[in-house]
Amino acid sequence: MYFPSRDKFGEPKQIGLEHEDIFFKDESGKNIHGWWLPAKTKKVKGTFVYFHGNAQNLTSHFYSMSWLPEAGYNYFIFDYPGYGQSEGAPSPKDNVVSGIAAVEWVRKNKDQNPLIIYGQSMGGAVALRVAVEIKDRIPMKAVISDGGFYSFRKIARHKMSLSWVTWILQPIGYLVMNDSYAVKSRISEISPTPLLLIHGQKDVVVEPRWSEEMIKMAQDPKELWRIPEGNHGDSFWGVNLKYRQQLLDYLENLK
Repeated sequence: MYFPSRDKFGEPKQIGLEHEDIFFKDESGKNIHGWWLPAKTKKVKGTFVYFHGNAQNLTSHFYSMSWLPEAGYNYFIFDYPGYGQSEGAPSPKDNVVSGIAAVEWVRKNKDQNPLIIYGQSMGGAVALRVAVEIKDRIPMKAVISDGGFYSFRKIARHKMSLSWVTWILQPIGYLVMNDSYAVKSRISEISPTPLLLIHGQKDVVVEPRWSEEMIKMAQDPKELWRIPEGNHGDSFWGVNLKYRQQLLDYLENLK
């Protein structure tokens, strides 16, 4: 399920961004590592807390939303347990626990205003559950899932069904995966915080049907952006970057 790495793949200074190394403890006492990338504009529009996808660590994933500081947003990305410099090992529970700690750290140390919770791929699954857990005590401007899913058990079983080698092993997905910390039908509890689901229609890693099912389970206010040209994780890098401005406009229009 998880493919973490301790290697370093890049750093913000290579693309002209400042960053601050952050270490904080989660509820279980593990040291969690993150990067704080401040907005490059005098007027700060808000703060993104970014939940990255599977494999590697924040030193590769930070590129995905590295355009945010130039657009006026603070950008905080962190590693789950066992990824990069974060202690421990990843699991559905520990990833959610570290995500809660990340949001709490930003709220306490950097920005008292409503935060933007953003998750990509596996990070979408984690971010959505974190949003449910914190909604009554930490204000959020929006919750965004890009190419995400809602059940670890179901996606594990689905992936096994795609190959004749693992097809017969599908039930193992239900036995070895734990959905206690998946969002599942609890996605409806995110309301009344605005929920935005984004999914590339050419995504073969996490198929679009996962967001189609989630939007049905969610309560208003909610939106689903179907990106016809989109693959997995490239929502803001293709189509002449037009979806960057669409996201900025979406956030500006939120009350």
